[in-house]
Parts: sequence; structure tokens; C-alpha cells
Amino acid sequence: MHPYFRDDSGLPRTVLTSCSHYILIAGVIVCVAPTYLNEISPDHLRGAVGATFELSIGIAILLSTVVGLPNVLGNLDLWHYMLALAAVPTFFQLITLPFCPDSPKYVFFSRQDDKETLDALGKLHGRTNAKRELAAIQEEYSRVKDEPLLTLKDILIDPFLRRILFITMGLHLCQQFSGIDATMFYSTAMFQEAGLSGKMARYATIGMVAIYVVGTAISMVLVEKVGRKILLLIGYSGAVVFLSILTASMLLFDSGEPPANTPHAKNPYAPAAYASCVSLVCFVVIFSAGPAPIPWVLMSEYFAQRPRAVAAGPAAATNRFGSLVVALVFPYMQASLNGYLFLIFIGLNIGFIVFTCVYVIETKGKTSDEIQAELRARMEGNRAVPASHGPSTLT
Repeated sequence: MHPYFRDDSGLPRTVLTSCSHYILIAGVIVCVAPTYLNEISPDHLRGAVGATFELSIGIAILLSTVVGLPNVLGNLDLWHYMLALAAVPTFFQLITLPFCPDSPKYVFFSRQDDKETLDALGKLHGRTNAKRELAAIQEEYSRVKDEPLLTLKDILIDPFLRRILFITMGLHLCQQFSGIDATMFYSTAMFQEAGLSGKMARYATIGMVAIYVVGTAISMVLVEKVGRKILLLIGYSGAVVFLSILTASMLLFDSGEPPANTPHAKNPYAPAAYASCVSLVCFVVIFSAGPAPIPWVLMSEYFAQRPRAVAAGPAAATNRFGSLVVALVFPYMQASLNGYLFLIFIGLNIGFIVFTCVYVIETKGKTSDEIQAELRARMEGNRAVPASHGPSTLT
């Protein structure tokens, strides 16, 4: 291969360039998709529709894990076909995107076109409710039409919007630092300690990812029945419980490991390895039903129409930054802490419970105006302020 097409590490430049472009596009998607899902959803289904974003991520992880198996495409002979598969959903989206209606709020706020907005509402929610929802959009627009377009600087300067932005960024950090990525990294090793071969342990990890997908799908039902805040509290509380059981099981198993000079001796606490696997799966289930999808839902629900798209950028960037930190730091934590590894995440999840109780409000079944009014009332220390008397949703 010509030297131009390789860097110093020997990797093809085209692959590295393609990966950098893909990362940039993925960054745009995690900002735009949750915002779009929020704006096309009726109030009573906002949470369920918003949860489909995390569900799609889970399905993509599951499919990529299966395709990446050595006996599928994850080998030296077929890896380039695995990379090419990423083009399939891209072409699918290019084909189907023209059939997706524009966000009704975006249409009206940008063009004030009643007919186009009604058409978009009719396609999404049916003609029966279209006129009523158009009236609500018109009312919201009339309150903020004289306000200038907001930038990130404007959001950071405004005390109210800055506070909401920091809360949504905090929600994403809570999600990433809860330990879910760490357990995914550690799962194959724990399955091997439980007696599974390397191949079977990988299959068990795939099964755990499939459970994550199922749990996220279940959250689409629970989020509109139980509520966002309750699911977060259940998720982080469950994380404390199951990570504690996981830590105790790992330490018990390690304490029974026979000395190196007695290779035929058995570990009297071998069943603890099975307890570790069970607690790991339980943690994934309870996390997937709450902390997995909820931050993406609240990221869009906490902001009114004008600042929503701008605020989505820093919030989504915080999510990806948290994932990067865990991926970089976790190997060093694993090497130095061994069985005490998850104690850090237990402490963090206790902190996340406190954060959720103090800063997160319930948005289930509430309009954007009601959410804005309650957030401002929280900021002003007066929770009794009625939504109908709340101030502008912009500032």
C-alpha cells in the first residue's frame, strides 16, 4: 500500500478518516434525534417515544456485538465487511427520511405556516387533535416571538437556563458513572470465573446485552405509568443493592481461591461466582428500565422550544465525555482495586440518588409550560407556583 494511505501505526488512513467522520456524525445524531422525538410526540407519549432513542442504541450494540464475533465478521479476513455494514442503516435512513414529517413546532416557529403545521400534526397525531395542538403551538409562539434566537452563550448567561443545562448535564454524568459500562467491560471475565469457556462467556455477554434491550423496551411502558423520577430512583437504588451483592460475591470468591502450589484444590466459595453473575444481570435489568433512557427524555423535556436544540449539544457531549472517561479509567481501576472495584460506583450511585431527589422534577403528563413553571418555582424556592402563572418559557 502506498505510504500516503497509512499512518505511523500502520492503519489505513482511509479507515481512520472514515472513523473520524463517523464520530462527528454520531455526535450530531445524539443531539438531533432526542430533540426531534420530543417535538413530534404528544404530551402523554413523550417519555415512551423518547425512550426509543436509547432502545435503538441498545439494539445497535447488540447487533454489532453479534456481528463482531470471531466466527462471524470479527476476524482478520472479514473485518472490512463488518465496517461496510455500517452503511446499511445509513442508506435506510436516507431512503426513509423524506417520508418523516417535520417537527410541527419547528415548522411553525420557523415559518408560521398554519397549513404546513396542520399537515405535520395530522400525519403524526391524527386530524382529530391537529387543530387543538396547533392552537397550543400558536399560543406558545405568541409568548416568545419577540425573543431573539438563543445561543449557548445566552443559555450560560441566563441563571435559569444555565441551571437547567447543568441539571441535564448532571443527569447524563449520573448515567455514565453509574457503573453500567464497567459491568459490560467486566461481564465476560465474570462469566468465565463462573465456569464458562471463553466462547460461552462471550455468548453470555451477548445475552446480557439482549436483556438490556428488553429492559429498555419495558421502560417505554413504565415511563408513562410510573414516571421519570421514580424510575431514576429505582434504578440508582437497585444499582446500590446489586453492585453491593456483586462486590460481596467477588470478594468471597477471591478469598476462597486456592494457593498456586495446590492447583487441584477447589474453591469452597465457588457458588459466589454464580451470585456475581446473577447480581450483574439484575443490575443491567434495573438500569435499563430507568437511568438508561430517562436522561435523554428529560434533556428535551426540561427546555422550551427556543433553547432546546442549542442545549442538546452540551448535554449530549457530557454523556459521551462520561463514557470516554469510564473507558479510559476503568482498566486502571480494575488493575488496582480488584474485588473492591465497584465500591466506587456504589458510592457514586448513592450520590446520584441524592441528586435526583434534590434537582429532578417529575414531567409525566405535563405540558412544556407546566414543566418550565415548576422548574422556575424550584429555583425560586416556591413549589406552589401554578403553571398557568409561570413566566416566559424562554428565560
